[in-house]
Amino acid sequence: MFQLGSLVVLCGLLIGTSDSLLGGLGNAVKDLDVGNVVKDLDVGNVVKDLDVGNVVKDLDVGNVVKDLDVAGTVGDVLQNLDVGSLQKTTDWALAKNNILGALNSLDLSKLNPFSSQNGYGLRINKLSFLNLQAEPSSNLQGINLKLPLVLDASVTLPIIGSMVDVSISLDLATSLGVQTDAKTGLPTLSIGQCSSDTDNISISLLGRRSTLINRLLDGVSSLLTKSVSSLLQNQICPVIEFIFSHVNVNLTQNLLSNLQLPVSL
Repeated sequence: MFQLGSLVVLCGLLIGTSDSLLGGLGNAVKDLDVGNVVKDLDVGNVVKDLDVGNVVKDLDVGNVVKDLDVAGTVGDVLQNLDVGSLQKTTDWALAKNNILGALNSLDLSKLNPFSSQNGYGLRINKLSFLNLQAEPSSNLQGINLKLPLVLDASVTLPIIGSMVDVSISLDLATSLGVQTDAKTGLPTLSIGQCSSDTDNISISLLGRRSTLINRLLDGVSSLLTKSVSSLLQNQICPVIEFIFSHVNVNLTQNLLSNLQLPVSL
């Protein structure tokens, strides 16, 4: 029969074993150098495995425009764009407010064509056009337009598979010019190519920060820049070109003349 003394001894052995296991676990955690784990993580090779070419290829500009239904996007813009006023006004401030109001009303659900690839993904949460700036071109024959914008997005990072929120700032640029119609002799509006200025892009991490997340975000920054640039080029620029095609040619002429006037000091 099991004696009480034997039970006490057995309990003592079990307690001692548990303390030993817990002590060992504590030492293991203590010995784990998290900094070195992150340091040893080869983010470069992970990013290298991300095929930027396939991301852009998978985007397929033709299908993106088709799938997004540009006519529908333009329709959304028309609901908030006073086309009649834009075609008639020669007041730059009025036209500018009209254009910015329409651009800031875009349906963001149509701006998310990038699916996850190798653990990387992008979702647009907010798009804000901050201003519409005009300056004469270098040859003084046209107007260069710059649209500073801020884009808030969620990025799925490789390896850890979690989303982080980022704020991306950059400019879209286009131009306006006035040409003379060879048949009628009347002035006509010409619109330059719309493009994004990725040389001056700024990417900021929002919310929580850690060494691992910072390194992973730095690793995919080039891919993120290409993704955002492609999105703006293929989805926003056609809308911008459509809007500016309705600008009054007289407004363009007046604006060009005013921009060329000497500044009084």
